Amino acid sequence: MTRFFQHRLAARFYGGALLSCALAASSPGCSSGTRAPSLVNAGGRLEDGGRAGSSAAVGGNFDLAGSNGDEGGDSGAASDGGEGGVAPSEPVGGGGKAPTEPALCDKRAVWSAATSVSGVSSGAAETLLALTPDELDLAFLREGALYVAHRASASASFSSGTALTIPTGWSAIHGATLSADGKRLLLISDPDQKKLGELTRPSREGAFSATIDTSAFAAINQDSDFTRRIYASPTISAGDDQLFFSSSLDSESTIAISYRNGTASWSAPKALSPGTFDGTAGERRLPTGTSSDGLTLFYFNEESALQEARWRATNSVSSQWYDMLSLGARRGAAPNSGCNRLYSESEGDVVVEKD
Repeated sequence: MTRFFQHRLAARFYGGALLSCALAASSPGCSSGTRAPSLVNAGGRLEDGGRAGSSAAVGGNFDLAGSNGDEGGDSGAASDGGEGGVAPSEPVGGGGKAPTEPALCDKRAVWSAATSVSGVSSGAAETLLALTPDELDLAFLREGALYVAHRASASASFSSGTALTIPTGWSAIHGATLSADGKRLLLISDPDQKKLGELTRPSREGAFSATIDTSAFAAINQDSDFTRRIYASPTISAGDDQLFFSSSLDSESTIAISYRNGTASWSAPKALSPGTFDGTAGERRLPTGTSSDGLTLFYFNEESALQEARWRATNSVSSQWYDMLSLGARRGAAPNSGCNRLYSESEGDVVVEKD
């Protein structure tokens, strides 16, 4: 057995064990002192030469999507009705057409030189939730509490972060995401996980509202009422026209997508590339970020306990996803607008790497 395959087998076993410990901390077989290799300590270099396809073990110290026992699920509703039952037209693209330019995120990218994100990383455990494409706003959990940090430029340090008071009946434990302009923060209802809603603010330096607005998500939330699906890990596109999230029912799960035109309400969800992102209970695919051209989706695979990415030919809802690439230990991976910097978490630390 070659060194590569020995490493890959060990990574799959080790990553799965860590995830099990994260979901069942009281298990007698779990050791609180066991952790995956740190991307910072390793300098971002992985056993297969540092390429993005490494299968390094992933840390599992937090259940981003938060199970409530009714997890797993199938696709979103087959209908795509928008507000008032009128379906918004599909975003630009057109399934099946060849891309006119190469994808912004290069499958051959070599992510390395990982460093802690200044102003966000601390002695406490942080979990990356969302990054705006311009790298000016970042949402994260610090010891389970929700924070949003801002900075004036991508070369500056983030503020230490502002702790947000989340309205009763909502939580960030099942995931959260920021709109590209940093003015909307999407959350999931808790503990039922059956609704999406958002907090808003007038400017990126301002405070978020104290109440949740669900009006834009009426079709998504109504679908859950009818189907009993539960949601987790929302991620919004840079164009603010596509919304990806985990959709679960009983023992099955997949990634669902909703779309809209401009500031209209989101459409009812439907399965994203049916069959591609399917999983079972505890083996969901949890979206974490998208490229600014809409051609690459980053997600955490609970089955392998590894971060992954997939590509599509056009920025169209009907375009199929292909070419899966493992990103190894980079849980929560989200790229900047140029896809030359990748943010993720490592051993409770938010880190950034360069291509």
